[in-house]
This record gives sequence, structure tokens and C-alpha cells, in this order.
Amino acid sequence: MSNRKVIYLILLIGAVIRLHALGQDVRFHPDEALFSTFARHAALNGDWLLHGSLDKPPLAIYASALSMTLFGARVENTILTFDYRVGEFTARLPATFAQIVLVAVVYALTKRLYRNRTVAAWAALFAACSPVAVAFSATAFTDGLMLLFMTLALLAVSRGNWLWSGVWLALAFASKQQALFYAPLVLALGWALDGLNLRRLAQFAAPIGVGVLLLFLWDAARAQETSLWALAAANNTLAGLAANPFARLGAWTELGRLMLGTPNFLLFGGAALAVISGVIRRPRQPATLIDSVLALFVLAYVGAHVLITFNVYDRYLLPLVPLVAILGARGGIWLWVQISRILPRGEANVIAAAIALALVIGGWNAAEGNVNVGGDGGNGQRGEYTGIHELADFLNQQSLGAIIYDRWIGWQLGYYLGEWTDKRKVYYPTTEAFIAGALDQTDPAPRYLTAPVDQPIASWLDALRAAGFTVTRVYNAPRFVVYELLPPPRL
Repeated sequence: MSNRKVIYLILLIGAVIRLHALGQDVRFHPDEALFSTFARHAALNGDWLLHGSLDKPPLAIYASALSMTLFGARVENTILTFDYRVGEFTARLPATFAQIVLVAVVYALTKRLYRNRTVAAWAALFAACSPVAVAFSATAFTDGLMLLFMTLALLAVSRGNWLWSGVWLALAFASKQQALFYAPLVLALGWALDGLNLRRLAQFAAPIGVGVLLLFLWDAARAQETSLWALAAANNTLAGLAANPFARLGAWTELGRLMLGTPNFLLFGGAALAVISGVIRRPRQPATLIDSVLALFVLAYVGAHVLITFNVYDRYLLPLVPLVAILGARGGIWLWVQISRILPRGEANVIAAAIALALVIGGWNAAEGNVNVGGDGGNGQRGEYTGIHELADFLNQQSLGAIIYDRWIGWQLGYYLGEWTDKRKVYYPTTEAFIAGALDQTDPAPRYLTAPVDQPIASWLDALRAAGFTVTRVYNAPRFVVYELLPPPRL
């Protein structure tokens, strides 16, 4: 099979796996629900400033909103709307498309860096089948678009186009702030390939500066009580150095084992040996310098996330997928060369084919939701939000203006109740605030408390009864319950 046919096959594999993932009947993760509610409000209500508490830049949300507008919105009884399933699909579609394109970009980047089509093909296959990448390809998280733009920034600088590298990184930053972590890598890779001077640095920095300025202006125009930047910092709960880095290392390692699937540690080991061998035996070769830049960035990125109190989220590993794919390809081929010196080439090729098959199976398994990362399984439980739309339907059937008290599923209800719901959601973080607010409420409208069954709802019910409320369970499903609340008589 020609090399061109091989890369076409790999691209097809990556596309089929991701489209299969997109086709799964999976409800939104809370973050997906939040971003998609903003996107829907833009698509159906024209709120392109995305008013409300938002800690992410707008570009990925705009992509979801545009997808909703083009492929989802319809007029029903003179109202512009779409059902929840169409909304899920269209909100997730941009990330799926971005992740399909990413496979091709990884191939182009690797071929440019190493001038070797075999290494590039293996890197593309690793990217196509990475369980982490596949799991997030079918989500409405902002990370998918960010990852594509970040990788395009690397491709541009590898071609000596510093201006376009800055443009792509600015677009990545406009999708998610985490993209700026890539700036040192882009600069280091550009330096390794082409050298670095003030002109190139200015070309790279100018579009990033413009992008950051535009984002600040956009955020200021929203006139929110809490800025995008302050809310993002608060949500990441950064508190400096970690008190127990060894526990964090274990947590990140557990997530990291899904970067390349079944042959993960074999390929990581091969990559480490390949880099070390290159440094010792061929220190002045360009490939060795590139290997070293990529490997050092991966180590620095992981080290920072172990030592600093970043949230341990599976999606924070996504920026490493292209780099790990490239290093994995380099390590895998290095191992194959060593094995070929011991075994007949035919047997070595059988091992390589077995690894390729294991990768494809791992990617397909991730597409079916059988890995504990991504939107559905990322909280440790598959199908955690199954039935949320049925809960929303029940609530929408209640009286006009009904009050829905919430502690745990507000973002999902914000989406699944629909754009035109007449229900009023009220969030309380603690039982004390909840009871005080409920007692102060004078509106005679019916009131309901919603909760997942696995949350500590008993303490909330006890507090309500102690305050004089009559509590009656009116909805009981495998994962969600609803209680109707009758306030105590007013004296």
C-alpha cells in the first residue's frame, strides 16, 4: 500500500471513530450544558455577547452557536427553537470536525519536523486513536477547537511562518485561555528549527496581543459583575504549590494512561529511550533537538500540573496529545528497529501491526464511551446524567412560574428546560442559605427541590422539615428525584 493510501486510511479511521463517538446517545456534562446554553441563547435569542457568568473566551461557544443556527434551528409555532437532542449534536459538531482535522495536521507537522512519512503516519494514527482525544471529540467542551488551533500554530512555525503561528495561537486563546501554555513551546520549536530574532518574535506576538486586547474589550462590553478572567481564576482554585504532589502524580498518571491507549507505557518507554539515545549518539542532529524540545515541554507541563494546584481534570491532558503522538511514533519506530535486530523482519512487522490494531480498538472503545474520561464518564460514572431530559420534561409540565430550587444540576437544567421555559431556577450553595431564602420567598407559586439520587439530599430534607416545610416526593427516577415543598403557615 502506498504511503498516500496509508494516510488516507488513517484519516478515515480517525473520522469514523469520531463520528461514531458523536452518534452516541449521551447527555451533557455540566460544563457542556453551560457552554451550550450560552450558545443556544446566541443562536435563538441573538445574545452574541454571551451575557452571564462565563469563565471561557467566546470562540468555541460561537462555533457551537453557528452550528446550532445552521443545522438545528427551526420555526415551531412561530417560535425559533430545536429539541434537546438536536442541540446536543449541533453543539458538539464543531469539536468533532476540529478533531478530525487535527489528525491531518499532526501528520503534516510530523512530516515537516522529521522529513519522514513513516513517523508522520504513525503519529497520525496515535492522534486518531488516542482515547482522550476521541472521548473529547464528541463533546461541547471548548478544548477541541483550542487543540486544533494550537497544533496549527506549531505547524505554521515549523514552516517558518511566525505571523500565522501567532494568529493560530491567538485563535486558540480565544477558544480557551489554556492555549497560552503553548507559547513557550512554539517559540522553542521555532528557535530549534529556524533561530529566533526580534522580527520573528514581533510577528508572533503581534496577533496574540491583538487577540488578547479584543477579548478584554469583549469582556468589558458584557458588563458582568465578575470578569471572565477573575471567574476563571476562581474556578481553578489555584493555591500555589501542592501539599501532596505524590498523590497528584498518581492521579495524573491514572489519567495519562489513556493518552495512547493499550500500548501506552511501551510507547512512552520507547520514546524516552529514543530521546536519550539520540542525545547520546546524535546530539547535533536536528531530529534530536526537536525530540528534546517536545520531550522537555511534556515533562515541564506534567511537572507544573503535579506541583501546582491546577484542578486534576482529564481535559487538561489534551494539549499533550499531538506531542505524545509524535514522541510515541518516534519511540515506536525506535523500538521496532531494535526488535528487527533480534527477530526476523516479518515477526517485527507482526508486532507493529498488533500495536496498530490495539490502537484502533482502543479508539473505538473510547468512542463507545467505555473509558473514564470525557463528558459522560469524566466524573467517574458512565451515564451519570441519563434521564436529565425526562426530569426537565416533568418540571416543564408543572404550573406556570414554578420555582425550582437547585444545588447540583443547575447548568444541566439551564439547558434541558429549554430556551423558552417559564420555570424559575434558584441556586443555593448551602442548606443555611437555602432555608433562609426559601423562608423569605413570598411568591405562592409551587416550589420544587431537584437532586441527583447520589447526592446528600437527606440533610437538605431534614433542614426543610425542621424549618416547618412539608416535603413530598413527586418524581422518582433511577438517577434523579424531585420534592414538592409547601412552606410553613405565615403568622
